[in-house]
Amino acid sequence: MKIILCLDRVSHTYHSKLGETLALKDISFCLNDGEFLSIVGPSGCGKTTILSLISGLIKASKGQIVIDGEPVTTTNRDTGYMFQRDHLFEWRTIRQNITLGLEIQKKMTPQNLKMVDELIEKYGLKEFANNYPRSLSGGMRQRVALIRTLATSPKLLLLDEPFSALDFQTRLYVCDDVYNIIKNEKKSAILVTHDISEAISLSDRIIMLTNRPAAIAHEYVLDMQECKTPLERRECKKFGYWFDKIWKDLEKLENNQ
Repeated sequence: MKIILCLDRVSHTYHSKLGETLALKDISFCLNDGEFLSIVGPSGCGKTTILSLISGLIKASKGQIVIDGEPVTTTNRDTGYMFQRDHLFEWRTIRQNITLGLEIQKKMTPQNLKMVDELIEKYGLKEFANNYPRSLSGGMRQRVALIRTLATSPKLLLLDEPFSALDFQTRLYVCDDVYNIIKNEKKSAILVTHDISEAISLSDRIIMLTNRPAAIAHEYVLDMQECKTPLERRECKKFGYWFDKIWKDLEKLENNQ
């Protein structure tokens, strides 16, 4: 299977007037093409820092990050980033929000605009294309945010707790929605989350980080292929086993702070 991403002994230190803080220490893992990976760990351990390094928003202090054979040295167009908030512009229509990345990258070609219209229709947004974000539910807004990310054709999606602002019921259905879109578009994805249930329901594999400076404490390969969607996984017989195991491992880490 093709490897889309590799981190090789990546460390990162934050510098401030008060001194240095080692956030990550010797992080190494790879991501297969089409794989969905989640990162969990104690609060403040550096989960989001890993996404920032992969996207090129910050540069690793040590080690190397490679996406599809190319070292990450600066912000790159191979990654698409979904944040906790949808960050839709209220004065732009849904279609205009979706094309924002293409505008910034100066890729508003007829071919790309046709792809945008196909995505809008394929994922049930056609009747809302000329509406403004205020007319959409929280779940629909996150769908728009994901389609906006996909419109630039990234090789890798980075999801930084994109469902945390939603109420529980909406969150369940949006997880299903986002998962199906990512799998339909055959994208690789990394999710950062504090929610163990969410990680299990979405992932092929989960990595758990230690307390800061974060290293990889555990890796879990989830054997739940018989359950096809996040909602189905929550009803899967193996769900309880994985939840208990990951919860106990996380509790041990947090008690050792």
